[in-house]
Amino acid sequence: MWKSVYRRPAWPRRMLWRDLQGFQGNMEFLLGGTRGPVQSRFPMINGWVNDEGLIVTAEIPGVDPAEIDISIMDESLILSGSRESEELAEGSEYIRRERSDGKFSRTIELPFRVDVDAVEAQIQNGVLKVELPRLPEEKPRKVKVN
Repeated sequence: MWKSVYRRPAWPRRMLWRDLQGFQGNMEFLLGGTRGPVQSRFPMINGWVNDEGLIVTAEIPGVDPAEIDISIMDESLILSGSRESEELAEGSEYIRRERSDGKFSRTIELPFRVDVDAVEAQIQNGVLKVELPRLPEEKPRKVKVN
């Protein structure tokens, strides 16, 4: 007897799940936030590489520089810290609250090994900039063709 091995593709379920997540995000936006745990993408991060190394910037307005922890573990950069909540005057209440507060942590996979002793970080106008130089043996080399 002939048996079919055809399976329904998984993409319709993935598309449905993506649409449901989008719908949930839209409802949270319309209703002024969430009531449960929030999966935050705070801080927003950009990263780029060049011949010298990796540069990562993170938007962290309102975060005390003393509350920022920058760690390099294995082949990952870990940015963590906390942002204190705003104190409301007595009798005040939020009508909208979109800025997150509390602890945060972001992990960025490093594309190469870095010189941990030469990593530099600075913060200016609420933007953290972390410079991670490549190890000398990780730097691109030009090979002369004879």
